[in-house]
Amino acid sequence: MVRIEALLRLLEEEQVNLAKEALQHPQGRDMFDYGRAVGLYAGLTHARDLIINLVAERERKDFDL
Repeated sequence: MVRIEALLRLLEEEQVNLAKEALQHPQGRDMFDYGRAVGLYAGLTHARDLIINLVAERERKDFDL
């Protein structure tokens, strides 16, 4: 479980770094760059949610046995 928590923490740190970079350097960015940043952020959120759901499902199955 510790490895999963570390992975989730890394995903959240990457989201923070991505958001900070997008806000610190907004000049010279076009709509494509904005869409890319938003897509990456959403992708990291989706990956985190998938991991959380997989762990919850696994725990639920283990509990039912």
